[in-house]
Amino acid sequence: MLREDGRMPFREIARRIDVSESMIRKRVARLLEEGWMKIQAISDPLALGTPIVATTYARVQPGLVEEVTDRIARHPAARYVAIGVGSHNVVVESLHADNAELHEFLQTELGHPGIVTSETIHVVKIKKSVWDWEIPGEPDPDDAPVLVGRHT
Repeated sequence: MLREDGRMPFREIARRIDVSESMIRKRVARLLEEGWMKIQAISDPLALGTPIVATTYARVQPGLVEEVTDRIARHPAARYVAIGVGSHNVVVESLHADNAELHEFLQTELGHPGIVTSETIHVVKIKKSVWDWEIPGEPDPDDAPVLVGRHT
């Protein structure tokens, strides 16, 4: 439910699943504390005026992937750093004040030995950014059976 509406009151969640509000508070506190969940606002950096949004795909030598991604992830411009499989094994999304700052980021972070190739895309428009994803195998509440008639 919080995935659908991160501001949903604990009282409403408790009412919907028929438990106490204190149980919801404790469960949410535990999920936050253990790092399973984070409640935050997601915004479109371009709509907020960030001049340069870039996505970089890189192919890094297999033995250096962890080292390279750890270093890039520490850079303040990096907003998303992921390791994958395929023709590119590293993906980086970054935000920059101007082209010169993007160029500097690419030179300093992607100019190290072990980075075989990289390709950077200057994002000019975000058409879809989904953060309210479904968990595979989780039942869809809209698919719940509708009970009709008398039930005991």
